[in-house]
Amino acid sequence: MRLNVLCADDHLTHVELHGRLDIAGVNEIQDQFVHQTAGRRRATLVDLSHVTFIASLGMGLLVSAAKALQRSGTKMVLVRPPELVRKALEAAGIHFVIPIAEEEERALQLLG
Repeated sequence: MRLNVLCADDHLTHVELHGRLDIAGVNEIQDQFVHQTAGRRRATLVDLSHVTFIASLGMGLLVSAAKALQRSGTKMVLVRPPELVRKALEAAGIHFVIPIAEEEERALQLLG
């Protein structure tokens, strides 16, 4: 699992995840992910287009960071999840907690 920071300015954090968000993947990126998302307290885009699998632990990581951002008055949006990942997120009801967008432009609109 790999995390790339695409943008980290005064208004936006945009990260990109690569690999499997399973137990091993979450353990590899958890600290960095929390630091770069909830820790920055900025509107956050999480690009999932390169995530090949997501387990419940990976979903928990996303929800935990999104709720921390909500408590600080900002939002997270998930962008471009592959079909398998999107179906898993929707089956778990994650889309009710964290909006999912197919395009970055729409994700930015959802962030306000």
